[in-house]
Amino acid sequence: MAKKLISTLLSLVILTAAASAAAWPQWADSARIWAEQNGLSDVFLQSPDMLVTRGQTAQMLYEAAGSPAVSAELPFDDVPEAYAAPVTWAAANGFVQGTGDGRYYPDSLVTRQEFAAILYRGAGSPDASSYTLAGYTDQNNVAGWAENAMRWCVGTGLMNGRAADLLAPEGAIIVSEAVMMLQRADQDGSESGEQTVSVSSLDEIKTQLTQAVSAVRQPPVFSVAFLADTSNLQIDVQNLYNALLSEHPEYKYAYDMQIDYANGLLRCTFSYMPYRTGDYPAGFQGENVASLQELIQTAWTHLAEESAPIRITNPDLTVDDMNRALQQAGGSYILCQLSEDGTAITFTPQNNLSREQALEHLSAIERLTEQIITETVTPEMTETQKAEALYTYLTENVLYDHRYYSDRANMPYDSQTAYGALHDHLAICGGYAQALQSLFEKAGIPCYIVSGSMGSEYHMWNIAYLDGAWRFFDPTSDRGRADYWFNYFGVAADQLTRYTWNTAWVQRLTQSAV
Repeated sequence: MAKKLISTLLSLVILTAAASAAAWPQWADSARIWAEQNGLSDVFLQSPDMLVTRGQTAQMLYEAAGSPAVSAELPFDDVPEAYAAPVTWAAANGFVQGTGDGRYYPDSLVTRQEFAAILYRGAGSPDASSYTLAGYTDQNNVAGWAENAMRWCVGTGLMNGRAADLLAPEGAIIVSEAVMMLQRADQDGSESGEQTVSVSSLDEIKTQLTQAVSAVRQPPVFSVAFLADTSNLQIDVQNLYNALLSEHPEYKYAYDMQIDYANGLLRCTFSYMPYRTGDYPAGFQGENVASLQELIQTAWTHLAEESAPIRITNPDLTVDDMNRALQQAGGSYILCQLSEDGTAITFTPQNNLSREQALEHLSAIERLTEQIITETVTPEMTETQKAEALYTYLTENVLYDHRYYSDRANMPYDSQTAYGALHDHLAICGGYAQALQSLFEKAGIPCYIVSGSMGSEYHMWNIAYLDGAWRFFDPTSDRGRADYWFNYFGVAADQLTRYTWNTAWVQRLTQSAV
């Protein structure tokens, strides 16, 4: 919208004097100044709480555009002379429509969602699919015809809620709200390209940050002149960011936020992982990863390296899920993690081992696994028979390292790994679970480690894909039971009555493998 500046000092004084008598809310004071500078009528400047009609909406739009000359014919039968030029101009420019019977109904009140639809149409009805109304408890009150408009207005920062979690889409819009939206629309189209939003509380900043991260875009610049306390603003906003990621871990693809505060303006700039934006560095080469299973396989393949570049091609994967999945690789001797920006897997030796020492332990596990399978499994065995033979071997030949309870300080680190189980024949639950995973995977049976609790104690066990279904196995609890048959060999989830675990996560993990 073109700005119409006040032409003379006298008119500026008159407008300012008129506005000063009106009780504009503090959060809309910048909108009041904008309205003065753009020549909006006294009827608006003096009545910030007035409900806005359809005729007044057209008048606002028309005046904000500089009251241009109108040559088109008035398309409606019920518009009085006072609104003729504004309504004609607003209709010709796509902002407003009639009711289908040749009438405009200029005296009807405009709701917040109707005002959003007017601005949305005037902007050309842009794509709103990347925006969301998440976080507003009354989002279901938005009419279907207004959903894209509301998503766009909220997502681009043109509209805030009437409360931290309330949009009030069906409430009649008031002058101060409407002018604030016009100001933001004007600033969003300015030469700088920066959108500025005036805020009066940290909750408003958090709402804007949430909407920006959800839409994978940068937040607007915040005018904080009306915040009650800015003494610790940068720390407060950093805490908002931390709380946002804590409440919505699925947003961790916004892995960093830089804060700049000067001259009453707060700029927050998100760093996004390229897999969510598609903005990889020029010439970037990385192994394609489309699923959690492919991520795990890629990690196992590159354990000898310090890092391996990857290009995640599935934007629906979450950072927490990917880092959980990477715990399935490395055998507790090498920690596998996403890099800060998600463009690589990093590999860090554990237990103060060198990379060579860690790789030696993993190579020993590989050799021992192959040897046990050669001695235990025969070609004519069915898949279930192979699983039973390997499970029996593990539960009969590995003892539990009771130093975990009696002398934990002197329990070797290896007892937590497949190396302790297969080489030393001594392990705790983590060693049993990793050993079974190694044996099953080598025998062609997909297998993952599950962690959670059994009773009140932390515990680890397995889930494996056997004979067309995912089933649970707990070799730790079944040790020494081969002669009596097992309690936890290939059981369903409902049979693990004393166990608790993140069932949704395990379901996502296993779905990526079959």
